[in-house]
Amino acid sequence: MIMNIGGVSKRSQGEIFGIALMFVVIIIGVLVYGKYAMLDGNDDVDILQEGEYKILAEGALNTILKMDIGCEVERGRDSVKDLINFCLENEYSGIDPEVKCEDGRFLSCEHAVNILNDTLFEVFNSTKGIGMIPFELSLDIPANSRSLLFNQSFTNFGSFKLGNRVVTSDNYRKLGYKRAPSGLISWSSSQRGVEFELYLYYR
Repeated sequence: MIMNIGGVSKRSQGEIFGIALMFVVIIIGVLVYGKYAMLDGNDDVDILQEGEYKILAEGALNTILKMDIGCEVERGRDSVKDLINFCLENEYSGIDPEVKCEDGRFLSCEHAVNILNDTLFEVFNSTKGIGMIPFELSLDIPANSRSLLFNQSFTNFGSFKLGNRVVTSDNYRKLGYKRAPSGLISWSSSQRGVEFELYLYYR
């Protein structure tokens, strides 16, 4: 289930484009390094390609979680990660707490879902970002949580076709795609363990 509950602010959109540009520079650097490494004949091309996408996935996830969202989450804290923590720490009986932002007031959990979804699509499903790369963001929070973040699926599977077949999480291997993980990013929030991992799919 992909949720898109409204647009992000103009400031956030500007940051998204900045992120996209930064990723382009990173990937160009990795590719240049890769070409020099391949000249040595010591590195396997498949391992090198997987490494490039792992670096991209790790850099993307870390940058998105640290992105300034222009909301007064807590004093001195206004990143996407801070918003997620605020959502998890202040939800009571399934009620989504409100947070004040530069462009209005938002329900914090709903806003976190929206920002994650919009940013990932802007970076990996847009000609303005890195390019068209299948992605899947895995969120693991406690099963007893009533958070809107629980059991969400952030992915652009279904946006890509190979021949007449749509690329999905079930058939990507059959269609020749490989998966590169960002590596697990985890932290504790109000005695809840939170785990994020971004997967990029490539051919």
